[in-house]
Amino acid sequence: MAATPFAAWIRGLRNAMRPARAAPGYALPPSLAGWFMVTEIDDVEAHAGELFRRSFRVPPPTTPHHYVARVDVEGAPRTIGYVHYERLDDVYLCGGMCMDERTFRRLGADRRVALKAAGGVAEQMLRHTFAELAHAKAIFGYVGDRRAERVDLRAGFEHTGLAHLIVHWPGRVPANERQALIERVAKLGPF
Repeated sequence: MAATPFAAWIRGLRNAMRPARAAPGYALPPSLAGWFMVTEIDDVEAHAGELFRRSFRVPPPTTPHHYVARVDVEGAPRTIGYVHYERLDDVYLCGGMCMDERTFRRLGADRRVALKAAGGVAEQMLRHTFAELAHAKAIFGYVGDRRAERVDLRAGFEHTGLAHLIVHWPGRVPANERQALIERVAKLGPF
């Protein structure tokens, strides 16, 4: 059986982006294997510019790090989700997450069911990117939408005690240092 253009694209991308050092990874649920992937990209405009503009009515961020979720729709790769991470010293700020509902609706019923059963596009992107960015002391998010907050908490974020500010701790950070990081990020306001 011949490889689909999506499978060939994934294989080439994986080979080109293979990390020089082994990093803890996140394995996709088997039900998503071969047709769903999350990857970091450099050219946000080409892969997620339209989606970001449609979602937020502004151009996408120009600073690294950009991640997209891609799916195979009828043999062609399509972006179904986007999230941005801004590095701030030893932490990351997570934001700009958006999903393409039109692409989701174009998936076959079995794939929509599998994706929902795996937590959805946002949860899969967060779990993957948390593993990619596990070297950080913390990953912060700013969330006001209750539905998005539920997904964020399920993926590994936790409340900070401050309105809208959530955090994921990839490793061990002493309590006093955690509080100092929370206070530092809180001073930024919404991001």
